[in-house]
Amino acid sequence: MPRPDDRQVRRNRIKLLAILALFLLPPVSAWVVWKNYQETGAQSTTNAGTLVAPARPLAVAGLRQADGSPMGQADFRGRWTYVMFAPRECDERCIQQLYLTRQIRLAMNKDTPRVQRLLVLGEDPTPEFARQLSDEHADLRWVVREAAAGTLLDSFRGDDFDTTGEQYFLVDPLGNLMMHYDLDVPTKGMMKDLQKLLKISQVG
Repeated sequence: MPRPDDRQVRRNRIKLLAILALFLLPPVSAWVVWKNYQETGAQSTTNAGTLVAPARPLAVAGLRQADGSPMGQADFRGRWTYVMFAPRECDERCIQQLYLTRQIRLAMNKDTPRVQRLLVLGEDPTPEFARQLSDEHADLRWVVREAAAGTLLDSFRGDDFDTTGEQYFLVDPLGNLMMHYDLDVPTKGMMKDLQKLLKISQVG
């Protein structure tokens, strides 16, 4: 028959295991979801996005925010991020990207705070364009890509990638480049992609 001390030790061990499980569940769940999404493929659930496999962790450096502060890896953590590229101002394609991603984000309703948008500019914007972004896209984060930002661009370079404004990119809440979209993708398809990811995600 177990002694009282043995029972107390056993209870303490069970409590410790429960605490460990509580902390490990979110990252383990995220890993399982990610692996499953990779194995089934984006095309099995939608014809909108193209899955980036293997996932590419973003090497963030040389990004200056509107207030002059640097943007770092932590700014991508915990939220799904649409990333778009433009030179100094937005042409018609860029305006389309900003409008559609704004509408998609708002369409997530209660999950809207789990999604953010980032515009990466090659040069400092004109004061007029900066005001336009502030007035029409209050939720948008924009950064200027400085010389050291080559590490970020390396994360987005690939045979099917285009950082000149021809594609949308989706970064997961762990800071990995996960999907990319051509400009002519159906908006409903992008919405379905994001809704599914928000539903199964445990980390953002």
